[in-house]
Amino acid sequence: MKITPEQLSAVQLQKKNTARTFSDEGFAQTLAQELKSGIHAQQEAVPKTAVPVAGLDQTLHTAILHKPSEQTVMNKMDMLLTQWEKYSQSLGRSQGSLREGFGLLTAIRQNIQAVKEDLDSNPNVGEKLQTMVAELDILTTTEEFKFNRGDYFI
Repeated sequence: MKITPEQLSAVQLQKKNTARTFSDEGFAQTLAQELKSGIHAQQEAVPKTAVPVAGLDQTLHTAILHKPSEQTVMNKMDMLLTQWEKYSQSLGRSQGSLREGFGLLTAIRQNIQAVKEDLDSNPNVGEKLQTMVAELDILTTTEEFKFNRGDYFI
């Protein structure tokens, strides 16, 4: 059986924890001791030959740090409602095209998914907006069903 440095550092940390006696020190001093010992254990556990992954910092920056603001979500909602207006106008015209209407409906579906992802990543935006997006999603599903069933003809 081979003993790895991670196993050795874990055993050493366990020995330190069992041998440690706590006196009537203040909470701040005890916390500082624990933090220092935790940092040293983490540094010992990290292999020295770690190679940084190219592009990982950009991926983390966009995935973790980029949370859409309320204004971004509202701009997407405005665009979504504008698309719904264009969709209703394209079906209401006598010269309207089903192909154009279905294309708009597909774009609406994609934009609804984008807004849902933004709302999931930033739950502070609000419940009313989430309710509105859910209703638009239901409306989109209904319209897709009508298209597939053949309710529209021009």
